[in-house]
Amino acid sequence: MRSEDDKEQQMQTYLSLCTEFYDIDKPLAPERELAFYMDYAKNANGGVLEPMCGTGRFLIPMLEAGIEIEGFDASVFMLDVLYKKCAAKNLVPKVWRQFLEDLNLQKCYGLIFIPSGSFGLITNLDEVRLCLKKILDHLRAGGTFVFEVETLKTPLAEMRTGKVSVTRPDGKKITLETLSQLLTSNVVSSTFQYQLLEGETILKTETEEFKVRLYDPNELEELIKNTGFTHVKRIKAFDNNQKASDEDIVMVIECRK
Repeated sequence: MRSEDDKEQQMQTYLSLCTEFYDIDKPLAPERELAFYMDYAKNANGGVLEPMCGTGRFLIPMLEAGIEIEGFDASVFMLDVLYKKCAAKNLVPKVWRQFLEDLNLQKCYGLIFIPSGSFGLITNLDEVRLCLKKILDHLRAGGTFVFEVETLKTPLAEMRTGKVSVTRPDGKKITLETLSQLLTSNVVSSTFQYQLLEGETILKTETEEFKVRLYDPNELEELIKNTGFTHVKRIKAFDNNQKASDEDIVMVIECRK
């Protein structure tokens, strides 16, 4: 188990500028993905939990739909955005700050889901196994865990030579530049630099080391089954009527307790 200092060091991602950039660039969940997970939530036998809930792109619409949902995230910056969005909508979310590997609640859920490929942010395989066990322990008998991952078919993005940017409501810009990118042992390690600009003046700079694990579907299925899950199903994103193929870049996994 990592120490608290190790965890804080790891959380040098999703800082303030990254969170602002993310929320401006992706303020809402994609309609197809939201409908996919919403269907699971509406049919869940028991409450719903969203680990790694971020800014609430999925949690808030579900809360508005009357779904009994809770969530948590390790980034205080992402949670701050979530709280502000809920306050603007007069919603009171049940969310808290936590790492998935530390989950230890005295309750279980009918559905646990992790959208947007966030499960891939857990890159150490020992921690992956621990997190899968934590999820299993917090599901009701017959409960469902559904999540998506990027596979080894994911093409590495070409190194950006320029910057992409978003504009804040106050007119200032946040730029994002990819400084480096490397694939090692199925983990993509990227160095991102965010800058806040007013005209040509740089007001703030943040550099983040961002890692994502890519999965071989067979190896992932073996991990899930070894944890104790049953009825493991590979789904083409985001169509429950189709099975994922070995060539898919993104696939959804559904498994049950």
